[in-house]
Amino acid sequence: MRFKVRWMLLAVAAAVFIATGLSRISFNVDILKLLPTHLPQVEGLSLFLEHFAQPNELIVTIEAGTSEAAEAATETLAAHFAKQTSLVKRAVARAPWESNPSEFAELLAFLLLNQPPEKVREITARLAPEKAAATLQDTLEKLTDSISPQEVALLSYDPYNLAGTLAESGLMSGAQQSEFSSADGTFRVIYLEAAQPFSNYKANIAWMQEIKKVAAAAALPADVRLGFTGEPAFVADISGSMEWDMRSSGFVTLLIIALIFWACYRRLRPLRDLQAMLVLIFLLTLATAGVFLSELTVIGVGCAAIMIGLSVDYGYFVYQRSLGHHGTARELQKLCVQNIAWTSTSTAAVFFSLNLSSLPGLSQLGNLVGIGVIIGALVMLTIFAPLTLRFHHEESARPPSVIERLFESPRFLRAGFWLSVAMVLVLVGTLVVKGLPGMDFSARTLRPRVSDAYTALDRLQERLISDRDLLSLIVRGQSEDEVLARLRTADAKLAAAKARGEIASFRTALPVWPGAENQRINLPALQPLLAELPRLQQAALDAGFKEEAFALTSAIVRQWSAWSVQSPPIWPANETSRWIFRRIASRGDGEFLAMGMIQPVAGHEDAITANVQGDGTWLVSWGQLGRELKRVIPAEFFRLIMVLAAIFLVIVSIGFRSVRAVALFVLTTGLVLICLAGAMSLFGMTWNFFNLAALLLLLGTGTDYSILLLLALKRNGGDAPAAQRELSLVICLCVSSAAAGFGTISWANHAGLANLGLTCAMGLLIDALISLFLLPHAWALLHQRRN
Repeated sequence: MRFKVRWMLLAVAAAVFIATGLSRISFNVDILKLLPTHLPQVEGLSLFLEHFAQPNELIVTIEAGTSEAAEAATETLAAHFAKQTSLVKRAVARAPWESNPSEFAELLAFLLLNQPPEKVREITARLAPEKAAATLQDTLEKLTDSISPQEVALLSYDPYNLAGTLAESGLMSGAQQSEFSSADGTFRVIYLEAAQPFSNYKANIAWMQEIKKVAAAAALPADVRLGFTGEPAFVADISGSMEWDMRSSGFVTLLIIALIFWACYRRLRPLRDLQAMLVLIFLLTLATAGVFLSELTVIGVGCAAIMIGLSVDYGYFVYQRSLGHHGTARELQKLCVQNIAWTSTSTAAVFFSLNLSSLPGLSQLGNLVGIGVIIGALVMLTIFAPLTLRFHHEESARPPSVIERLFESPRFLRAGFWLSVAMVLVLVGTLVVKGLPGMDFSARTLRPRVSDAYTALDRLQERLISDRDLLSLIVRGQSEDEVLARLRTADAKLAAAKARGEIASFRTALPVWPGAENQRINLPALQPLLAELPRLQQAALDAGFKEEAFALTSAIVRQWSAWSVQSPPIWPANETSRWIFRRIASRGDGEFLAMGMIQPVAGHEDAITANVQGDGTWLVSWGQLGRELKRVIPAEFFRLIMVLAAIFLVIVSIGFRSVRAVALFVLTTGLVLICLAGAMSLFGMTWNFFNLAALLLLLGTGTDYSILLLLALKRNGGDAPAAQRELSLVICLCVSSAAAGFGTISWANHAGLANLGLTCAMGLLIDALISLFLLPHAWALLHQRRN
């Protein structure tokens, strides 16, 4: 009775733990969370995404055959979105100053206030009574002679040409590049801001589904094509695919394991119990992740299939040993504990060693699978082993299946030997002919393979705003003055680089960044203009301007007067100003950031970055990130592999206490890695910072097979065929399940995770063939010569 009560309490505690952990699971779709945070490119891009990516802003793209059709569809769709106040805070289909031009005055007032004092003195001089008439006459001549629609439109509402001062600074240039419409008008954009911040990824996905329903309800013409991109679209796409990858890969792995077990043993009840144990292991591990980890990254999602594929090995081993065992459960556990302790410890140690990597994504994967392997070993030994003996004595008494007899037959062992020899010859030959696999550290290895949000972004960059060849300048400081000083330094360096021919063009936030010193000097100098407004207005009317033409000038002067009660630095605050500044400046919580764009001359990106980048200043791009990773990651993995190899050699030496056994282990592992490189060359695969981790994982998973064979050879007195017959079925079951675990994530939507899964699956299959069919012959040959 006490035994049953104890197990019931344990089951209730496990259920509560699992429910608590699973309820806390969330996904982090930021791909930079997978990369080393100490790298300048990662740090700079993280700041860019955190402060300028607009997490609640969805970009809806509209593309049609004609500009008229695109404009009509945009107006219709924007009206539909604007009505959905529970979903959308605002829908912006054109520049805010176009619908409310008066708000543009605040931005012009700010830009003029920010000018050097000598420029402001020039403005006040042009407005003096003795020069006002000449200034107005000059404006009229420009209106007559100008061929620029933009200049004519602005001068019509700026009779004293206040904005002319800004044109000299380059602040008014580039205004023709719209972020709302392409040049031909056939491609347009609506910016949607969510009504409420998203509480989690599921709320984000639900919001995106509702937005798409609203778009569908607008009943746009069939030739109008819509796209959805921006942070909410990325989160919905990637987190949805992450959830699906975890579920599907775990389910398919369980299904493959069930088919393999049934094909080999034809036993229903042990299969049922084994599947239950795997589900329990998966739930306990995932619950542990939910309790101790704040978020799962896209790489962490792969833990489900990998963990199940590895944990089932211990179940296979326990079940195989239970066949023909007539002792107690404790005796069965003693028979299994040495091998399971060896393999689970080495596997978990290697996965935990991924914490030595500077890649947070791999560290998380290592922790999850390491925990899962330990939980799997404990569950199989403590729960599955007693179940096997309590319920499967009659199952064990059945005659061996056809597959069991096949795996023990000499013909199978001979065929496996020649197949392995052929495989090694082909793969080594491929490596000799084609060379080592290449390396790919480009941004595409970080992206999902299929994503509507990325497709829409590519189209947006192609038709409207392209930043693929640009470098982003990120400047950070704890105050406006600190950022201003760093902007001036960066601006001077960029100007020098442009003079050297390294930069085609650049634009920083320096002209629009508030300069407290300039503002303190300029504000008092501009205050007398408020009293001069009646005179200035009358002079404009006398020169032939209409009354409404003076509205902009009046609004600018009144804005200066309103700011007189504030202490510099002063920021513009209305809707138009916030819209423009949202991608230029970010401030809050004692942190200030400014952004700029640089068009480098091809081939000079590294030199420009090295020259400009410094304390609080970053020059970043996805291309630069790839180049930085290519320099850093392979060297880091090489050091990590060397450390792990040394640790493994120490462990194996202590365990085997035989120089020949250790030498065979090293040779087997080396041959496996050479053949894996040959397989990658054969199939045109490349190394990236995800599948490089396969080398580490193979040290902890694939080496189990050679360890098991060497232990069996020692246990059978060096009888190679006996050791092969004892373990052939178990190793084939283990490698099939482990390869299935890794293989099922090869169809994951994330390109890097898929590469990791495929590389590990190939490595495990190669390792199993070499360990099972070639290692025993090498053992026999070595010991035969010794004798």
